[in-house]
Amino acid sequence: MAPLQFIVARDRLDFWDFWTRWFSGLPEVQLILDRRKGERRQQVRPREPERRRDDRRRQPNIDEEVRDTGFAIVGPLSG
Repeated sequence: MAPLQFIVARDRLDFWDFWTRWFSGLPEVQLILDRRKGERRQQVRPREPERRRDDRRRQPNIDEEVRDTGFAIVGPLSG
C-alpha cells in the first residue's frame, strides 16, 4: 500500500513535532515538510503558450490547503 503523506507547512513546526511523535514507527505514514517558498516561475519575459495539457498534480488544491490549515493529507496514490 502506498503511504499516506502529511505535508506540513514550513511555518507550522508545532504540527511537525506533534505528528513526528504521533506517527513514530508507522511506515505507512510519511511526513513531508513543505520545502517550497513560492511560485518558481517568475514573469520575466512575455508568456509563451502553455505546452502542457493539464496540471500534473493529482490534487491541485494541496497548496491552498497547506496555506490555510498548515498541513495537507495526500492519500495513497495509484499510478
